[in-house]
Amino acid sequence: EFAVKCTKQGGVLMKIDLQYTGWKRSRGVAVDTRRNHILVTQTTGRVFRHRIVHDSEVQVFRPDGTLVMRTAGKEQGMNDPQYISVDGEGNIIVSDCNNCVYVYNEGGQFLFKFGGYGSGKGQLWHPSGICTDRAGNIIVADYGNNR
Repeated sequence: EFAVKCTKQGGVLMKIDLQYTGWKRSRGVAVDTRRNHILVTQTTGRVFRHRIVHDSEVQVFRPDGTLVMRTAGKEQGMNDPQYISVDGEGNIIVSDCNNCVYVYNEGGQFLFKFGGYGSGKGQLWHPSGICTDRAGNIIVADYGNNR
């Protein structure tokens, strides 16, 4: 598995090798333009006591493909990160299939999470695309709630 860096016209410049996860999961990708880093979500899995356990993280790479750091999300409950964005301050924002959004600082330290299953105010059901505006507000496509 790998991420591909392309020219403006679509020509392949380089491939960034990613860990084989063994899972058919999509990955999110974003660029931190302040630090010129490439961020990729990853979910791996294993069987533990007859249950599937997911290990989720965000990997941060330099443009040459060198791994800079990994943020572990399992401790905060991140299960299957899908979409990712970076705000103007360098904070990493990740939407997860467990109906939450996780926010880390640029060094990968967990700051907070929000959401949770439901259709009420502040609740999410399968958050999908995610981005921020100039004011730093987080915008989430709430797929399961059609909003």
